[in-house]
Amino acid sequence: MDDAPNRVSLGPLPDYLGFNLRRTQTASFRHLEAVTRGIDISVGQFGLLTFLEANPDTSQTTITRVFGIDKSTLSPVLDAFARRGLITRRRAEHDRRVNAIRLTSDGHALLVRMRTEVEAQEALMAAALEPGEWARLLDMLQRITAALDTDPGVPAKDSE
Repeated sequence: MDDAPNRVSLGPLPDYLGFNLRRTQTASFRHLEAVTRGIDISVGQFGLLTFLEANPDTSQTTITRVFGIDKSTLSPVLDAFARRGLITRRRAEHDRRVNAIRLTSDGHALLVRMRTEVEAQEALMAAALEPGEWARLLDMLQRITAALDTDPGVPAKDSE
């Protein structure tokens, strides 16, 4: 049986760093979503909950600035978190116009469950690398991000 019709060329794509970064991100998200089906939280929501754990009583404005998203994107996510009892919003003491957002004990418990799966995936990825490559890879990726975020034609999204 001839495979010829099923073979395709990707042209120069496999030599492009951006293409490979996207494929790795897609594989990572797909794997994580498969192993966390019962947790009912997306990869992006995990990032947000992790940020809220590290920055209790943060404002919605800070979140939008750090994650490079607009308020209309963030608000429904926070509303859903509040309905699920994962966060609380209360007036900030320093400025009554601002909501201070904080994880609840349920939010923290969900985050711990998800973090267990994320850390298992991190170990799986690390096992695919040689000793020392993990730290070098993270360093390289952070430098690339910094180089792209400082391009004068592109506004910085992740300033913290």
